[in-house]
Amino acid sequence: MDSIKELIKEIQEQRFYNKQITGVIGIPSIEPDYAPDPPLNPDIGKYLSLCGIEHLYTHQAEAIALARAGQNVIITTPTASGKTLGFNIPVLEKIAEDKDATALYIYPAKALSNDQLNTLKEMKQKSGIKFEAGIYDGDTESDLKKHLREKANIIITNPYELHHVLTYHPKWKRFYKNLKYIIIDEAHRYKGIFGSNIAFLMRRLKRVLKIYGATPQFIASTASIANADEFIEKLTGEQFSVVSRSGSPSPEKHLVLWDSSFFPEKSVHTQTKDILLYCAKNGFQTLGFVASRRMSELIRKWANAEDKSVEILSYRAGYPSEVRRDIENRLKNGTIKGVVSTNALELGIDIGNLDVIILSGYPGSISSFWQQAGRAGRKMQDAAIFFLPHEDAMQKYILRNPQILTSRNFENAVISTENPEIIAGHVLCAISESMAESARIFGDIDTEPFVETFIDQGIVTRTPRGLIYSGSRRPQDVVALDSIGGGNIKIKVGGRILEEISISRAYNEAHAGAVHLYNGETYVIKELNLEEGVAHAVKEEVEHYTEVMKDEEVKILKVRKSKDYDNFKLRFGDVTVTEMYKSYKTKKSGKVLSYDNLFLPPLTFSTQAVWIELPSSAIRAVKDKKLDFDGAIHAAEHALIALSPLFAMCDRNDIGGRSYPVYDDGNPVIFIYDGYAGGIGIADKLFDIFPALVTNTYELVKNCGCEDGCPYCVYSPKCGNNNSPIDKQGAVVILEGLK
Repeated sequence: MDSIKELIKEIQEQRFYNKQITGVIGIPSIEPDYAPDPPLNPDIGKYLSLCGIEHLYTHQAEAIALARAGQNVIITTPTASGKTLGFNIPVLEKIAEDKDATALYIYPAKALSNDQLNTLKEMKQKSGIKFEAGIYDGDTESDLKKHLREKANIIITNPYELHHVLTYHPKWKRFYKNLKYIIIDEAHRYKGIFGSNIAFLMRRLKRVLKIYGATPQFIASTASIANADEFIEKLTGEQFSVVSRSGSPSPEKHLVLWDSSFFPEKSVHTQTKDILLYCAKNGFQTLGFVASRRMSELIRKWANAEDKSVEILSYRAGYPSEVRRDIENRLKNGTIKGVVSTNALELGIDIGNLDVIILSGYPGSISSFWQQAGRAGRKMQDAAIFFLPHEDAMQKYILRNPQILTSRNFENAVISTENPEIIAGHVLCAISESMAESARIFGDIDTEPFVETFIDQGIVTRTPRGLIYSGSRRPQDVVALDSIGGGNIKIKVGGRILEEISISRAYNEAHAGAVHLYNGETYVIKELNLEEGVAHAVKEEVEHYTEVMKDEEVKILKVRKSKDYDNFKLRFGDVTVTEMYKSYKTKKSGKVLSYDNLFLPPLTFSTQAVWIELPSSAIRAVKDKKLDFDGAIHAAEHALIALSPLFAMCDRNDIGGRSYPVYDDGNPVIFIYDGYAGGIGIADKLFDIFPALVTNTYELVKNCGCEDGCPYCVYSPKCGNNNSPIDKQGAVVILEGLK
């Protein structure tokens, strides 16, 4: 078969097909939109000519013009739209006119760093512009690091390395003094806790740069998000111009909606394998995205065991770099037809001309969906995108309402610069990197109360010259960029420390009996000793996994924002949450194998929440229909939480909730809270977009085909009460009253 349309038709004739396709949506091709040729450095023009690039797209030309005008720029156009040229050209133009000029490129993943270095080497070779570039990370030899600091024009690094090397900024004097540009690529990856930490890392970097008189421009690139300007300005503390209208072309694509529940004898993972193997066997280069490292390995194993006529490979973090490079190159040159990957290949690594993308499970955001889907059809050939949602309410809601995907109304990327635990750690890092003249460390953020506390604790000392760090341990070794606070629990295998994690994460992933995943390997936790701060684990190959079940109690501390609607009151503010971990489930392929009790002391933390105060009339409306109000409010809470990630770019595990048929004042209340101490801005965003959230949630529950509730509408896999009581029809009544 020669065409994508024929492939989709033929799949429907196979034994593994049981009418799972619920729709095929054609996405028309888009023609390129070129800009009038801007004046370019002759050497840059030479490079473009040798690459066969006759004209720049409109968004590339716009980004270059804004950068030349001295503005900070964020480019938010689709994957494979050529964003890299939008920042590489201004950087190389600057180096061509000033041989001492430097630029710092920050990437969230090593694979991207290598890809960018190869791109820069090609630009150097074809343009003839003289410059030196290199990667500076944990794998770089010390001699090469010294050479790059002293000689390089462009240094490519990652946030983790930057976090640790800022202390040694005197060694970077030459590089920082001449710094003209900071490039933040794949900026959408800096959301949630990770992004909130990166926001302070950027402020620490700017603080160090001031020592050397450097005020570089920022150029950021990101997948499409709803709030690019708000997001990047919060991330960096700088004002930006946004380039969002893409001029790049796109081929015709066919979005295939696949409901795996129509073939209940086969799991969604097995059906993913079936599609992947069939496409690859018939000569269509196919990439399947899955949710976990373990699943990437299993699907590869199943496919290769079933049919040895075509080789299927897996790709994930944790593989040696040479293995990942080999897979990337084989994809690019077409010698491998099938790969199953985690989101490690979602990023902008050049892997050539793919025909088919399979998304096994919703990747968490519309932005990530199109990042993954955009890996196919890069050379304007027709492409297919198979979407196989997993069994949860939000994913099935998207399957039934695909306009959520095709309308491309992207979510808000959420970060917080107000979380006190994050601020505290970075204040110490900043003072350890450079003496503070005052307690206002970051300028736009109030840090004075933290500094005074540290002075009282003896960690910071006030001297005639200013504030200095006087603690006994480098704060950079305590502050983790992907969590709040330091690591409090050490996971040990024998005498070796596997990793350090927070107590809250340990309750979820390192309790006795938990299956803990680390670097693609599974470990079973035998004991969690909270007094010693140690979880003892053994490495075991297991196919099951574990999920905790917990109850929550929420207490209101302070109302920060309030809005009164006709039928209810909406609040946002500070709360304390007490989580009681009661038991955990052992599951395999989505099926519960067992329930086991947990014996852990409650966890209490302060965070932020949005809550709905219902009037007594809501109770009457439900009871008048002979429905159970306790079950109704519980079901409504589950459904609201299930759809919240559609509006705030977060993971379901980033938020929690609790419903009260009767709260302190006697009225019913539904809480949705940030699942991290101090909050990270999710509840705040939900307050702002609440009407859209409740409208979509009402549609989800009302239109679900079940009678009494199911995992696709009001059941939650994490419910501490095993989804009891639940009244789906009562939830419809409550949600209708909130519209």
